[in-house]
Amino acid sequence: MSGHVITHFILAWNNRDLEKIMGFFANNAFYTNVPMGPANKGKEAIYEFISLFLDSVTELEFIVHNQVENNSGIIMNERTDTFMMNNHFVSLPVMGIFIVKDNLICEWRDYFDMA
Repeated sequence: MSGHVITHFILAWNNRDLEKIMGFFANNAFYTNVPMGPANKGKEAIYEFISLFLDSVTELEFIVHNQVENNSGIIMNERTDTFMMNNHFVSLPVMGIFIVKDNLICEWRDYFDMA
């Protein structure tokens, strides 16, 4: 089941393990924070984006409240992403959509309110 991939992916985030995080992505994957603009396409672009983010936060925890999946490898999770950035805690309600094929993330879109 593809949901297990995402469960382990979230654990890698909580451990701030960049190499493990990147191991979940297909080479041609794309990732976007929808309200922030264009997608990061390809593993190298995703690596750069995630690396910069991890370097900018001192604490991080993703808490999954609900997660569902269908038989087509689409997983959706409702979660709260909490992190410390610039000496301020941010707690962000997020809706994430993942498409997993062959146990690799091909697409990841996060939706949240920028306000």
